[in-house]
Amino acid sequence: MSYRMAVFGLRANPVRGHDLAFLYLCGGNMPTKILLIDDDPTILQLLKLFLENEGYQVLVAESGSAGLEVAAKQMPDLVIVDLIMPVLDGFETCRRLRELGIQSILMMSHRHDERSVIRSLEMGADDYLRKPFAVPIFLAKIRTLLRRNGQTDYSEIPLVYDDGQLLIDLERRHVAVRGEFVQLTPTEFRLLSILLRNVGRVVTHDELIREVWGTEGGATIASLKVYIHYLRNKLEDHPKKPRYLLAEWGIGYRLREPRVLNQLA
Repeated sequence: MSYRMAVFGLRANPVRGHDLAFLYLCGGNMPTKILLIDDDPTILQLLKLFLENEGYQVLVAESGSAGLEVAAKQMPDLVIVDLIMPVLDGFETCRRLRELGIQSILMMSHRHDERSVIRSLEMGADDYLRKPFAVPIFLAKIRTLLRRNGQTDYSEIPLVYDDGQLLIDLERRHVAVRGEFVQLTPTEFRLLSILLRNVGRVVTHDELIREVWGTEGGATIASLKVYIHYLRNKLEDHPKKPRYLLAEWGIGYRLREPRVLNQLA
């Protein structure tokens, strides 16, 4: 694995739709369009590959000026801009993107100083991502920005999950283990539905807390762990060695995709 692959945490084996044992009910939605602007072509291609594996349509530009041209023609749902670029830096690129009417902008940079973060936000960025970053955090920020601005995101299409043992049907609000109905509380069901809509991806602690309890709900990571414990006790054969609800320590949780479960069986 190369240095950049290690830094960004790109996985070598992307999930493909025909490998999965659950049904996507996508209803013909167009994929979310994301523009990447960075003067490092290697990083551009790595991030492009990763985002495409997640179902996004990805455009790339190797300079601020080229990015502005692409943005004006394509009007992407989200633009991700590197701060340090020659000629037209991320600050000015961000300002001009706002003038074009771009709704969602994520700035990324190796700069960790407070001044760079504040100026990025003042120039129009919605969020700031420090390099090097964990890919689950990167994806969580993207989903949050798209949702905040009302954009369609493939992570939010309705799903049915069925691996032959665990069945989750969001539209029917039906959960069963080996054909036996499982009664979930409203909070447990909300938590499980968020993990299902992001199946195979890590959802951060903060994102789960915000989606389940809201920004003023008073919930903590400890609260989240309690409800994960409740779900494991209801869905897992061995709650202390879970097959479905997996923890990514220090980051969040993910629901393992059925394809992987079938390989492990």
